Amino acid sequence: MTSRSRIAVAALVLLAVLGTVVLLAFAGNACAGDLPGEPCPDAGTNRAVVVSLAAMTAGVAVTPFALLAEFAVRRRIIYRGAWGRAIRRGVLVGAVVAAVAGLRLGGALSVPVALFVISLAAATEWIALRRFDLP
Repeated sequence: MTSRSRIAVAALVLLAVLGTVVLLAFAGNACAGDLPGEPCPDAGTNRAVVVSLAAMTAGVAVTPFALLAEFAVRRRIIYRGAWGRAIRRGVLVGAVVAAVAGLRLGGALSVPVALFVISLAAATEWIALRRFDLP
């Protein structure tokens, strides 16, 4: 692993921690819905921001650990395309978080639907591994 990869992994972990802090600060201070004594005109926007921040933070947090997992599995060698696979996995996790949170906010989330979203992401990764990452 080169020093550039180490720095990138550390930067992504720190960015994920920063994203978590921003998410917690925003979610703690923003109104989520109308209360009997306090109307909240921006409730929909606040929910969308929280879902977006959660999806982005999850994707950024998964990316360095996906690279490190591949580094460990491949006998401490980073092959060409490892960063691309790690980024793809981070994007998939972010998309799953956004989809599940959006379904939850819309009132359409159930266990079968959540399992379908997760299995769809797993199938997408499986197909991408066979299609794009051939040796």
